[in-house]
Amino acid sequence: MPEEIIKTQFADKIKEEVLKEAVNNSYMEIMKELQLKIVTDPNIAEIKYNENNEILYKIIVEVAPEFEISDYKNIKIKEKKSGEITEKDIERELNKLRQYRGTLKKAEHENVKEGDFAVVSIAAFIDNQAVAELTTENYTINVGSNTVLKEIEDGIKGMKREEEKEIKLTFPEDYFNKNYAGKKALFKVKLNEINEMQLPEANDEFAKTIGNFNSISELKDKIKEELQKQIDIDLKNYKIDQIIEKLLQENDFDIPEGLVIMEMNNLTRRYIDNLAKQGLTLEKIGRTRDEIFISTRKQAENNIKLIYMLLEIAKREKIEVTDSDIENEIKKTAIEMKQDAEQLISQLKENLV
Repeated sequence: MPEEIIKTQFADKIKEEVLKEAVNNSYMEIMKELQLKIVTDPNIAEIKYNENNEILYKIIVEVAPEFEISDYKNIKIKEKKSGEITEKDIERELNKLRQYRGTLKKAEHENVKEGDFAVVSIAAFIDNQAVAELTTENYTINVGSNTVLKEIEDGIKGMKREEEKEIKLTFPEDYFNKNYAGKKALFKVKLNEINEMQLPEANDEFAKTIGNFNSISELKDKIKEELQKQIDIDLKNYKIDQIIEKLLQENDFDIPEGLVIMEMNNLTRRYIDNLAKQGLTLEKIGRTRDEIFISTRKQAENNIKLIYMLLEIAKREKIEVTDSDIENEIKKTAIEMKQDAEQLISQLKENLV
């Protein structure tokens, strides 16, 4: 193909490629010269030639914020008194362990009472229309556990086997499923069975089945130790929350919108993942991704601001975090999450690669 024809047919494409390469080369030199702390991918726009055949273009970048942090060394916080761990607290936790090891058996009494496990069939209606999502067969309700609406629990109390009852209620305005919030509903309930939990006796043999305990006394001591750890964590978090609140109140500065959007996406993804762990979806709770995304803005902005403030404090205090420090924190987290520490470290490293 003759050279002139090639130039004519491919002139625009060639010009575009040359322009792109020239812009990329000059852009890298400009960024190196300016030494900007860029936090999101740059946007190159309005590329054109001027009358002198020089390339002109605009670089739009978001950079790390510059700010003067307030006096963080003299933040005043309120102290919170921790209550004493009582025998009642220990017994409550011990009974939870007994519940986990308990077995359900058919109750001898005729009427449902507090603590029973009622097996029911439920048909739900809203505006005289059957609601499949709220209709179920042989569903077990632990009466008094507050796992279902109070009106349903109260309505089931006192029922006999094979008895049927209609329960009318209005869903709370703040009900988690926005499809039903504030609506009136009719529940047709049939009691199929009444079960009760048979708990193992709290003795030395029971303690041995729970873990490496030789006696019920050792198990109770461990329960008390874990309760104290939780109290200490709660007190620490109470102080941290106050410090964070004060830092956010006293330090107001502009942050890159691109980072906020990324954090909003992160928070939205976590919210959806947490729903999935509970067997729920956005559709099931009557929400959309856009609604959740928009609702995360304030939290996202606070998260980004907090990161920059902590980085500034670390810089001023000459705090350096080593790989060993990170691994120790991961191990602490693994213990709290009851996961294998080395496996968690390995997973996190894989995710960072």
